[in-house]
Amino acid sequence: MYRLRNTPMEVACTLLVVMRRGNLSAAEEVTGHKYETIGRWLRAAATQAEQITNALVHDLHLTVVEVDAFWSFVKKTCSSWRLGQHAGKDGPTLGM
Repeated sequence: MYRLRNTPMEVACTLLVVMRRGNLSAAEEVTGHKYETIGRWLRAAATQAEQITNALVHDLHLTVVEVDAFWSFVKKTCSSWRLGQHAGKDGPTLGM
């Protein structure tokens, strides 16, 4: 991903926290990265699928099922943002 100040591994780990915790605020608290930064990474991930998938599989050793769940979450979250369905700072959640 272009012009990142963090490594692709750090971005992938942070996005994985978003997926597992269910919202950006929780990931912000866990990782220390700003909510807006994580949101930007999430939108960028949607356009850089191959690169992020490689990082998830090779660097984080995720299974095919985990990678599929990650991309399902990215798709759902980005769709919600485009439709303006996020409310407040927490944005879309997984209902966890």
